[in-house]
Amino acid sequence: MPPVFGPTEIVGDDQADNLAVVQIALPLSREQLRAALAIGHAQIGGEPPLEEMAVLDVRREVEGYLGAASIIDLHREAAVVAERITPEHTAELDAAIDRAYTRPAPAPRTPQDPRYSQGSVTLQTLDQGEVTVPEPAWCVGHDNEIVGHLADLTHNGPAATAGAVTARYGRIPVLDDAHITQAPHAVQQREPAPLLAIRLEVDVNVVPEDARHITQALRISIARIERAIADLVHLRGEQR
Repeated sequence: MPPVFGPTEIVGDDQADNLAVVQIALPLSREQLRAALAIGHAQIGGEPPLEEMAVLDVRREVEGYLGAASIIDLHREAAVVAERITPEHTAELDAAIDRAYTRPAPAPRTPQDPRYSQGSVTLQTLDQGEVTVPEPAWCVGHDNEIVGHLADLTHNGPAATAGAVTARYGRIPVLDDAHITQAPHAVQQREPAPLLAIRLEVDVNVVPEDARHITQALRISIARIERAIADLVHLRGEQR
């Protein structure tokens, strides 16, 4: 199986009353790629020179030629078809299109209504109905969640955060979140034991004083992550 590239961008009329974006995958030989690039590059006057074109520029020319060629032919054919088909056939075609290219309405987002008891919680799921599952003591609960599938049911512990106050940006997050988490019913990536979720966020340009504040916040972040690691090791029954 050859490697797959694209689509780099949507090719077509942005002003039309578009119903769907249809993606296709075309296996092309070197000769076909060469022809598509030669024609596409010639149609823009050969500028910029091929050796100066970036990777995405090359792909845009190839995909642009293929897309433009199909769109031109389809515009011509669409006019002919519109003149020749009967209203009954039009209705049949539109019904088939509606079946194939209309997304079903999203399922209603129902707030979770958990019922807690000693060491367990009863929740609603989209696929298993009402389920009662063990509720870890470290979990903050499920009161603000939306009903989902059993595989997506996740226990989350309290979030540890840290931030810094800067002159340029005001208060910024550094440790955006660190918390113990477990999705015991996950299917694709099973989590038989808790894990530590960590999200750090620092992307700024600052003066030295603000950089020192961020450094201090990073130290605090490390301490809080280390504390969370110790809790995680204990919950997993491991030796530190």
